[in-house]
Amino acid sequence: MIDIGKILKRSWHILWNYRILWVFGFLLAITGGGGASSSSGGSGSSYRTNNNGFNTNTNFQTSPFWKEMTNWYNQYIAPVSLNPEKFIATFIWIGVAVLLFILVVGALIALVRYPSETAVIRMVDGYEQTGVKTDFRQGWKLGWNRRAFRIWVIDLLIGVPSMLLVAILLGLGVLFFFSVAKGAYALAVGGMITAIGCTFVFIFIFAILMVFLSLLRQFFVRAAALEESGISSSFRRGWELFKGSWKSAALMWLVMLGIGIGYGIVGMILFLLLIPAYIIMFLPAILVAAIPAGIAFGITTIFAAGPLAWIVAAIVAIPFFFSVIFAPLTFVSGWYAIYSSSVWTLTYREIRTLEAVQPVEIPAPTA
Repeated sequence: MIDIGKILKRSWHILWNYRILWVFGFLLAITGGGGASSSSGGSGSSYRTNNNGFNTNTNFQTSPFWKEMTNWYNQYIAPVSLNPEKFIATFIWIGVAVLLFILVVGALIALVRYPSETAVIRMVDGYEQTGVKTDFRQGWKLGWNRRAFRIWVIDLLIGVPSMLLVAILLGLGVLFFFSVAKGAYALAVGGMITAIGCTFVFIFIFAILMVFLSLLRQFFVRAAALEESGISSSFRRGWELFKGSWKSAALMWLVMLGIGIGYGIVGMILFLLLIPAYIIMFLPAILVAAIPAGIAFGITTIFAAGPLAWIVAAIVAIPFFFSVIFAPLTFVSGWYAIYSSSVWTLTYREIRTLEAVQPVEIPAPTA
């Protein structure tokens, strides 16, 4: 049985004494996962709207920008909202564009996240072995190699169940859409009921499966990072270690679950306490977000003019704006990421040590 208290204390010591890890923790936190909200509504008799729902009495809404926005909406958006079945090809192209955008952004995030995660695992392991601390350049070199790629593939394979769930739900949604478009309301209602039932079943199974896989992942990725195993070998090696000490692993998972809940509560308190820091970071956030927004605006104006360029610029600016304004909270999240990774790295090391210690067989006495 592993010494959980010792691992937790040692991980805390590593967090506060190996401070170059904070940089990698910040990179992990910022690439781990932004938001938008919208509201609409109408009011009383003091406002008059045209046929498309735009107010025409205020000075802002009679400005050239608002007129241009209104014309753009009436020309491109209103026909789609009124007759969606005539724009199926447009929806498909939009979906393809969104998918390509997600893939590009995901690739850029992966190029930062997985080398950072690999570096943290190997830096903590090396610090435990030799007591030597590395600088950022050496740490990044520890992460920028095939091990990081293998961990990415492991995550990709682990994510297959979630991909299947999303594909099934999307398929049911498409079936419901075309059923309504063709007037098959009975089939649509049946499909909706089936979709709701399947959603609850899938979510329940999915939650249990992903909890188990998240625990196994801690062993898979460390087998790939620390033992330089191939992808299939990492799965086998991680499963062997987990199977041999599953009680210790499950107990550590429960302990980290409790710590995670406590961190969530502390995080909500910190979110409120850091409001002055958000105010201070507001102007730098605008300046940083303005650079990619301006680039996106300039590129978009080559292909399309009008409000579309402003919309694209705003979409590009939002992630940069919130990344900067919430940087203090992200930094704290990086501490937790380092601590959690260190706990599981030390757990992996101790379980591996216990596996290596084989009991000595004493021969039975002879007559």
